[in-house]
Amino acid sequence: MDYNYGYNNNCFIYDHSRKDKPSDITTHIHDGYELYYFISGDLTYYIEGQAYQLEPHDIIITNRRELHRIVFHSQEPYERKFIHFKPEYVSSFLQSEAFNPIYYLEKRKLGNFNKINAAEVDSSGISSLWNKIDEVSKGDTPEVHFMIKLLFMQMLLEINKIYARNKAIITDSSDNNDKVVEILDYINTHLEQKITLDLLEEKCYVNKYYLCHIFKSNTGFTINEYITYKRIIKAQELLNMKVSVLDVANAVGFGDYSNFYKAFKKIVGCSPKKYMKG
Repeated sequence: MDYNYGYNNNCFIYDHSRKDKPSDITTHIHDGYELYYFISGDLTYYIEGQAYQLEPHDIIITNRRELHRIVFHSQEPYERKFIHFKPEYVSSFLQSEAFNPIYYLEKRKLGNFNKINAAEVDSSGISSLWNKIDEVSKGDTPEVHFMIKLLFMQMLLEINKIYARNKAIITDSSDNNDKVVEILDYINTHLEQKITLDLLEEKCYVNKYYLCHIFKSNTGFTINEYITYKRIIKAQELLNMKVSVLDVANAVGFGDYSNFYKAFKKIVGCSPKKYMKG
């Protein structure tokens, strides 16, 4: 039986849902951070250059620059919870030099240290905190906002403790992982240039057809899809800095403004000009 409920307070969203017949979740990014609590389903969670196989009560963490998608392998019922929050939600804690609650969330290398295993989620009390937020979110009393923020900050504290003491929370690498990382690194440092399969073949010393195969199997994205999304992420950063729309289009490798406009609107949901004003 499908169901969905949650809580939304401007810079913080909590959502809990279950679907009897899940469908793939296409490539996307968020304008904040996401904590994803897996309960059940038959899926692979792709983030940048990593493919995560999940067990119940594993947590996946993504930041504002990480492309991710979910691919389902069967119609097994799917249930999950997630928290999506913006830095502003914890801004009062970011002034302290002693402790930054989003330090590890922001400083991780892209596509690494995304998963916290169920055993640590349980032993650290994070699972219990998720359940308490779930319960409180159903309430309709004046103290709900305060209680949810208090529980969430406790959760961030525990996540930071795990990262601080255990830097080896990464997925198992595949045989082709080093080559995929090489491709990812090249793309991310040359977004302003024209990037073709022939160029990647030359730079990475891999047949372009095999390159496409290992990239898709390891990341869940096609190369063109990945390049487009990363360019749009960079475009958003430049637009937030009030760089002109035409200059942004050139700076992120779109030789044609029309193509930039179409790609930006498809991914972000509005035109570049509207995004800059917004």
